[in-house]
Amino acid sequence: MASGFNSTGLNYPLLAIPAYYVFSVTPHIYAMNLLKSAGYKVNNTNPKASLSPANVQGKVPDAVFGKYQRAENAQNNNLEQLPLFAAAVLASILAERVAGPSVKIGGTSELDPTGLTMFVGAWFAIRAAYNVAYISIDEHSKSFARSGLWATGSGLAIYQIFKAAQILG
Repeated sequence: MASGFNSTGLNYPLLAIPAYYVFSVTPHIYAMNLLKSAGYKVNNTNPKASLSPANVQGKVPDAVFGKYQRAENAQNNNLEQLPLFAAAVLASILAERVAGPSVKIGGTSELDPTGLTMFVGAWFAIRAAYNVAYISIDEHSKSFARSGLWATGSGLAIYQIFKAAQILG
């Protein structure tokens, strides 16, 4: 039995892909709530224009504007990382299906030869920390913590694809 499968027949790592998409837009929801709490009204007939930095700046306090921009940028980065995450999950599922549970890599259990379950959990934890860091850090000297989280998450995904490639030969 490959990782992520259970008696319901659902492949939870595969479902993690749309879950990550939903997770990716949470900084945007936070940004909208920031603007709303500052009295800014979004024009839903043309929301992208209404939410452009040029239209928001000066209509909310500078601190709110900065946090709003960082939240929007966090969402954009989450969505930019979606293809890498999806590729890592799909490659791992393929490797597990092709090779079966008898393959072991680097001490992983036979039920999870690529470590996919651990990867998915770690990915979400790192990306959650990344979002918090991106939105809350407003000092250049501290921003490298966010960059480190980004590099760690991206590195994990690349390593996950590498492990799948080892199995697939």
